[in-house]
Amino acid sequence: MTNNIQKIFKKLKNIEPSRGLEGKILSVCARSGIARNVIAKKNVQIFRRKLMFARAGLAVSFGALAYTLFVFGRAFLESDFWNLLKLTFSDSGTIAGHFGDFSISLLETLPVIEIFAMLVPVLAVMLMLSYYFKFANNKFNHNHIT
Repeated sequence: MTNNIQKIFKKLKNIEPSRGLEGKILSVCARSGIARNVIAKKNVQIFRRKLMFARAGLAVSFGALAYTLFVFGRAFLESDFWNLLKLTFSDSGTIAGHFGDFSISLLETLPVIEIFAMLVPVLAVMLMLSYYFKFANNKFNHNHIT
């Protein structure tokens, strides 16, 4: 049976609409005002969908930011990095003499994972704000068609 179907489709000619058909349809619709209204409604739908995606993305990004600040912020504040950094103010002469070892110790105790985990949602918030303002500041009047 599949051979019969393949033979039928091989015998069919590739039927393409004429080149001017799209223009003719649009000109007929434009005269009646249908095309402009349909295209405008579709543009409004697309615009609203993108704006809703941006708002949802902002909500999720802010939620992730709050969560990471709550979870990783505590580990960031309780790390030994801050204790070593306090030494710069109390024993600055000793630290100046051993600056290389002190800077390596600071880098070793720097909470990189926590910093990275907190910066990822910040980046997501910035990207979503950019995406949101791209559409919120758009001069397209999306309120004229409901």
